[in-house]
Amino acid sequence: MPDWFDDVDDLQWQAADGGDAAPGSMGAVRTRPLNPNDLAVLASMRDGCSGIIGFLGAMALIIAIVCGVVGIYRDMRMVAIFALCVVPVLAAVGFMMLKVDGKLQSDLDAGIKLIASGRIIRMDSEETAGPGFLTVAIDETPSRELKFFVEKRLYLQVKQDDLVRIAYVPLSKTILQLRTEHGRYCRRPDPDKVGAGASP
Repeated sequence: MPDWFDDVDDLQWQAADGGDAAPGSMGAVRTRPLNPNDLAVLASMRDGCSGIIGFLGAMALIIAIVCGVVGIYRDMRMVAIFALCVVPVLAAVGFMMLKVDGKLQSDLDAGIKLIASGRIIRMDSEETAGPGFLTVAIDETPSRELKFFVEKRLYLQVKQDDLVRIAYVPLSKTILQLRTEHGRYCRRPDPDKVGAGASP
């Protein structure tokens, strides 16, 4: 299935000399408004408070089932110790989900994305096939490095030292579009969440 792009590719803005800006070409970071696909992508990535509560509820149910199966519930001290160990972990995960969700909502509220050029200087993944982190050295003076967590489809499409041109939202560091000398990528909305009525 081909990637979705606007009729006007946001990564093909005209350079100051009147020519197309190529991946990795020097240039200031530009801003563009989020298009309908961008809005759908960010909205479908949000878990929302209901998602966080659902996650914590599901984990609590699993813990209760495990405790019942192994008979731990008969010793209340063991249950208390187990709860003291598990509850902070669940709370930390819930807090992290809430924080990511807030950044995505802030990006939606801001309604803009940034267009920048640079080079991939590092790729990190627990699995060689991704998903994982891309570290991009952005073409600015002075240069700066940005780290993005990307889905498997993008991770497999790029290589270290690739010159890239990216469109991303600043707070959640979500790459919406990426272009290299050998290909291009556009993040797609999650069809299940969009179908369920996710909206900006």
